[in-house]
Amino acid sequence: MDRVTGLPGLPHLQRLLSAHGVTAAGWSEANQQGFSGARIYRNADRSGVPFVIKVTAADTDWIMRATGDRRCREAVLAEAGGIGGGPVTSPAIGAARDGDVCSILMHDIGDQLLPNAPLTAGQLDVVLRAVSGLHALTPPVTADVPWCSVRDRVTLFLPDERKLAGFRIADDILRGWELFFQYAPGDVGDLVRALFDDTGPLEAALGELPDSLLHGDLKLDNIGLRPDGGLSLIDWSMPLIAPAAVDLGWFLAMNSRVLPVPVPAALAAYTSCCTIERGLHERHESLTVLCGLLIRGWRKALDAAAGEPGELRWWCERAAAAATLL
Repeated sequence: MDRVTGLPGLPHLQRLLSAHGVTAAGWSEANQQGFSGARIYRNADRSGVPFVIKVTAADTDWIMRATGDRRCREAVLAEAGGIGGGPVTSPAIGAARDGDVCSILMHDIGDQLLPNAPLTAGQLDVVLRAVSGLHALTPPVTADVPWCSVRDRVTLFLPDERKLAGFRIADDILRGWELFFQYAPGDVGDLVRALFDDTGPLEAALGELPDSLLHGDLKLDNIGLRPDGGLSLIDWSMPLIAPAAVDLGWFLAMNSRVLPVPVPAALAAYTSCCTIERGLHERHESLTVLCGLLIRGWRKALDAAAGEPGELRWWCERAAAAATLL
C-alpha cells in the first residue's frame, strides 16, 4: 500500500505546489521507486485533477550519477517550460530545488501510459510517427540544459562493476555482456569493445546525420498515448541533441519483444515517415542498429542463452555491416 506523507523539509517544493493550487499534505508515495532510484508521489488538487511529483538527487539517482548529471536535466527542462505542443509533449509543469533534492511536478498521465504488453499495429504507427515528429523539431540552442552526451547514452550499460554498483539490474547486465562476448562473432565483439573504449568513431559517423531533439529513454513505461493521437513522454532524464539513430536504436532494442512486426519492419516504418533525406537512410538505419546493440546487446545475449538466439544474430549481422561506416 502507498504511504501518505506531507513532503516535509522541502519548502521550495511546497511553494511550487501552492503556486499550482495543490496542497502539500496527503501525498501518497508509490511503493515502487523510479527505475533509477527516484521517489514518486501522487495527489490531486481541490478539483480532483491528479498530479505526480518525482523527487530525486544525484547522490541517489543511478542514471544521474552514471551520466554525470549534477544539475538534473529533467528539472531544468521543467523549469524552462518542458516540451509543449506538437506531436510529443511532456506532462511536467514545474520544478523545485531544495538543496541537492530536485522535485518535478507533473500532470498524472498514468491512464495514458502504454502497458508493458504487445503493441497493436495502430499503436506502433502512432508512436513512430509522433517520435519522428519530435525528431523533426529544431533542437533548442538557447535553453541552458545540460544535455546528455552520446557517449554517456550509448555506454550507459557498459560492463563496468564500479559504474553499475548500486543499480538494480547490475548482475543481469554484467552476466549478459559476458555471454555476449561468448556468443557474438569475433569481429562484432571486437567492435563493441573498441567502441566502449572510444565512441569517437561512432560519433564521427553519426555526425553525417542531422541532429535532433531526442527523449533519450523511449521505453513503453515512459510513453503515453494522448487522446488527440500525440504522445506524452515522461522521464526526460537523458535528453540529448544527437541524430535520431540514438533514440531509435534504444527504442527498437528495448521494445523488440512487444512490437507487432519484426524489428527490420519497424525500423523501415520509422524511416518511411522521418524527415531524414533519402540519401542518408541507409546510414541512419545502420547506425540505429549499432547504437541499439551497444546499449542492449547484453539483453540479446541473455535471450540467446535462454534458447532464443535469433535476435542476437540479427543485431550482430547488421552491426557488422555498419562497421564499414566507422
